Amino acid sequence: MRIAIVCSYYPWPPSVGGVETIVRNVSIELARRGHEVHVITTPFDVTTGKQVSDYGVEERDGITIHKLKPGKVRIGYARVLKGLKETIWRIKPEIVHSHNLHPHLLQLAEWKNKVGYRLIAELHYPAINLDFPIQRILLPFATYWVRRKSPSIDVFLAHTNLEKSWLESRGIKENAIKMIKAPFIPSQLFSYKPIVHNDSGYLLYVGRVVPKKGLHVLIKALNMVNGTKLIVAGPPEEKYLKRLQNLIADLGLRTRVKFKGRVTEQEKIDLMSTCSVFICPTLADYHPIVLVEAQALGAPVISTKVGAIPEIVLHGKTGLLVEPNNKRELAKAINALLRNESLRRRLSLNARKHAKNFALERQVNELEALYYKALDVSKVP
Repeated sequence: MRIAIVCSYYPWPPSVGGVETIVRNVSIELARRGHEVHVITTPFDVTTGKQVSDYGVEERDGITIHKLKPGKVRIGYARVLKGLKETIWRIKPEIVHSHNLHPHLLQLAEWKNKVGYRLIAELHYPAINLDFPIQRILLPFATYWVRRKSPSIDVFLAHTNLEKSWLESRGIKENAIKMIKAPFIPSQLFSYKPIVHNDSGYLLYVGRVVPKKGLHVLIKALNMVNGTKLIVAGPPEEKYLKRLQNLIADLGLRTRVKFKGRVTEQEKIDLMSTCSVFICPTLADYHPIVLVEAQALGAPVISTKVGAIPEIVLHGKTGLLVEPNNKRELAKAINALLRNESLRRRLSLNARKHAKNFALERQVNELEALYYKALDVSKVP
């Protein structure tokens, strides 16, 4: 199949993001299976909004990456992709897979019949990640137009029951929604053998260092936990990083918190596989991919009861879930795991088994079948 995957950002270093990681993992696996895969994107970083690569076409991991110039107007993370129409006309894809509720989805729905492709929309539950006031204002209008354009969209792809219910509440017909679990994680994580570090026995957070991730709550909770160190890995928003550093100084925790900034994929996996507890104290999220990666690597996890996290972390079985923005409950959960080795071991074993439900190869099998069905191909070659 000739497949065009459209996403405003793509994770060449140093761009980091959950949606972008899913796009990369799925694109690589589809290309490995012999499909002609094109990713249409911008050379910008999702966290900083800065350009991190050149414009043009690049071949990487068996994928053709088309790096387009974005329009000047930016609505939250959403960008208009200049040259998208010409790129789609040139590729002539059979399948177009659009990610996020960004302007390109409505454009792709408009052009669909003229080019002759099938259109898959993967929105990643946009109601949860409203980081900017303009997003909250425009979301009702955007969902209205998606509903209007829905007859031109062959399939809406949902990852969780939460997202499926939200789509139905916005007027998308149930028979137009297909459920495929995500995040998609490479199966080699299940057999990864970590490098042993001298500084093992730490708490770990991996992700963007931005206010909605709740790191200020975690640092306040750390003040109620004796001795243990915290490692924070991920790209920071400078204003929030300064706020966290001031909080750490006020609480006298300078020797117990280490900011590593951006790390490579290998460093991330190594940190996850050797930490005592992996913590995601997010205040607003959908389903952070790092939570599934950490479980696949056997790390006991603690997170919050927001978004679809209760669908990917099973409280008391594969990890512990606490109320968001509750430093005392978070500290209590951290202490419970640090003081109970048998509990950590039980959660670790269960987490590895549970994470196999999100293995990349299994989910891409379902995605391939979905593509073939959209093309009315009765039998996969």
